[in-house]
Amino acid sequence: MKIWYLKFVLDKFERFDLLNLDNFELKDGEILLLFSDKFDNYSYDDLSLSDKIKLRNSPNLAQNSKFKISRSLKIYFEKNYKNIKNIPLYISLSHSDNCAILAISTTRVGVDLEFIKDRNFSAHIDFCFSKEQRLRVANSKNQLIEFYKIWTLKEARVKLLNLGFYALDMASDESLGAFEEIIKCSDKSFIYSVAIF
Repeated sequence: MKIWYLKFVLDKFERFDLLNLDNFELKDGEILLLFSDKFDNYSYDDLSLSDKIKLRNSPNLAQNSKFKISRSLKIYFEKNYKNIKNIPLYISLSHSDNCAILAISTTRVGVDLEFIKDRNFSAHIDFCFSKEQRLRVANSKNQLIEFYKIWTLKEARVKLLNLGFYALDMASDESLGAFEEIIKCSDKSFIYSVAIF
């Protein structure tokens, strides 16, 4: 498991790696991120009530590694984060290709994770990219990475605003409260984006 947090410093987010959650306290505006490809913390007994209801309504999720990995991250956080005060914490989950990421913040947050693979993304661009976003992809030295930067931030914003997939075309990718990064897991490359208010 990889653990880090993002802190807004001089008009941009900076990343700070953590070994564990011991003595870590999430401050206003920071985003805690947990990333993994394992579900060693997964236990049905430790699931939230809403996740147990999801399992009851969709029993096949019990065998779904993406579900188990993402819930393993939630369980790890709930068992190991000791600095919970009387302030609300917001979470967002995403998974791709048997990896998952969990974002936690004191403000609303959205996160999206995508496995970087060659693909024909023209249908996605036609569906929901603005003219400016299309030009950014077309003029980029690495069109695949530029596509994923825009796509993941759109999905993170849709989650942040609690909208459906239908709203991807309306989700702007320009925001002061946004960050994206490429990360490695098991010799694969992923890109994630986070968005906050």
